[in-house]
Amino acid sequence: MERMTVFGRMVTLNRRVILAASLALSLAGCGSNLLNNKENAETHARPAIWQHQHQFVRIESQDRDSILVPANDHPANFSANLIRKMLDSLEVQFEGEAKPVAMFSPEELEILGAAVSRGLAQAGPREDVTFAIAGIHPRSGSRVISTGRLFVENDRLNLIIGALHEPYPESADPSGPLFAPGSRKYTAPDQGKTNAGWAIMGKIGMQHKTGGAIASDVVTRPDWLILNPTPDTFREATKMWEESAQYQSEQQKMHQKIEEIEQSIEQIKQTPASGAPATAAGPMELDNIEQRLQFLQQLKNKGLIDDAEFRTKKQEILDRF
Repeated sequence: MERMTVFGRMVTLNRRVILAASLALSLAGCGSNLLNNKENAETHARPAIWQHQHQFVRIESQDRDSILVPANDHPANFSANLIRKMLDSLEVQFEGEAKPVAMFSPEELEILGAAVSRGLAQAGPREDVTFAIAGIHPRSGSRVISTGRLFVENDRLNLIIGALHEPYPESADPSGPLFAPGSRKYTAPDQGKTNAGWAIMGKIGMQHKTGGAIASDVVTRPDWLILNPTPDTFREATKMWEESAQYQSEQQKMHQKIEEIEQSIEQIKQTPASGAPATAAGPMELDNIEQRLQFLQQLKNKGLIDDAEFRTKKQEILDRF
């Protein structure tokens, strides 16, 4: 009788232990979900870095679906010029098209360069920079949208493409799949949308991501690009862009000077001749003529005017003398 009583107590105790353990696990799971939800809510609560209607550049959590995702090298310091040039180097060949076209328009590059640079500098190790941006491209003639996910890993800029030059209707749902950025999760070609008839052209300093969700996956991701910011091609392109901006500024000043000279000559031509005898030019006037001749010679030396234009303008100045 005592043995039965002891056995009954042990069964009851075991049941209580199992119930308590189940309750603890349940609470732990709820707590974990609450923490994850709180983390995601805080991440998505970040204001967009750039936003125009449904278009955006923003910081959001890594997509950690079914694969072990390493932490990003964030925050990362990539200048706006460098990002612009890296993205500007990308060309896409669409199926049925004769030639590849630029992935991004100049207007899109201006926006993405500045906004992505800020986003990478502000993002944490478990955050990516995502974008949805629309523009008009020559091949389409109408507004198209491109989306993507950007992050830095091993000092390389990773770009996972979501949509690329997709038609952008005014009634597009901003929460729909059209605005979804690229995903780290690999989707086999027969299981959903892939590159939909396009291929990114190979460039120096660019490679495609190889490998899927598990080690046995040997795949090349057409939508996942890894860009190396250190090759001379990107650095030189950035330097050339800066020098080009300076040259354009100087050229604009030169054109203004030419216009001033032409206006001055035209005014001289329209001045009615007086009956008074011609007098010798004074020192101030001689200095002015000499300066104009020297300036014309500089324009010719820099290749901004040809020999015929040089002789014509020179003769006009000497005729004034």
